Amino acid sequence: MKKILSMALISIMLVLALAGCAAKTTPAGTDADLAIACELTSEEYGIGFRKGSDLTAVVNGYMAELKEAGVLDELAAKYELTLSDLAPAEEEEATLADVDYVKANGKLVIGITDYEPMNFKDAEDNWTGFDTEFALAVCEKLGVTAEFVEIDWDNKFVALESKAIDCIWNGMTISEDVLKNTSCSAAYVKNAQVVVMAADKAADYADAASMAELSFAVESGSAGAAAAEENAFANVTEVGTQTDALLEVTSGSCDACIIDLTMANAMVK
Repeated sequence: MKKILSMALISIMLVLALAGCAAKTTPAGTDADLAIACELTSEEYGIGFRKGSDLTAVVNGYMAELKEAGVLDELAAKYELTLSDLAPAEEEEATLADVDYVKANGKLVIGITDYEPMNFKDAEDNWTGFDTEFALAVCEKLGVTAEFVEIDWDNKFVALESKAIDCIWNGMTISEDVLKNTSCSAAYVKNAQVVVMAADKAADYADAASMAELSFAVESGSAGAAAAEENAFANVTEVGTQTDALLEVTSGSCDACIIDLTMANAMVK
């Protein structure tokens, strides 16, 4: 599933409200008048570790502790997210001693992209966001430092397997592809894929069937790309990030884009 709308790259401010498939336009005076036209899928986020990694069970345990202590609820309220019930995505036998590996290194190398509200830079150019704070809390329990590394999302599994990173922790949608290529944590945040387009057109497109002739921009390797494929959209342009997908719409190159609801909600002002 998912990436970032960077305010440094885009001078637009989206006001997106999702109520079924109803659209709400941005206020006058913004650079783009956009709206959510419809929700295509519902999904959940998980953390991806190497297949067979013992870190999965350990982090699941820390997640439960942080939920019981109220930490996750506070973060969810801070970043306006909805928590999942922390049910394990898939049970599997641990065959890799990654806990010892990261403790020996003294750090957990976390693969991310710049994606608000999960991981993004603050005014002091430091990483912040729900996943950033969540990872810092888990690393404190592990007794290691959190090292955040920006990755090419389309090659995230290669980076994980090669040990360039120790986990993928960046609003990653739990999908068949994720379960095939990672040892996935319990689901921790709910999300959806939504279609964003010009506000004056959104009311004309209430569902996927009505959008068959439109051109779409999606982030390569993302849940948005999967949603486009699942809905058999024929005219799809894959770009590097969700920011790029949104730019395709604001520039008029594409009619619409498919992005994470969490990103859309992060821009509600």
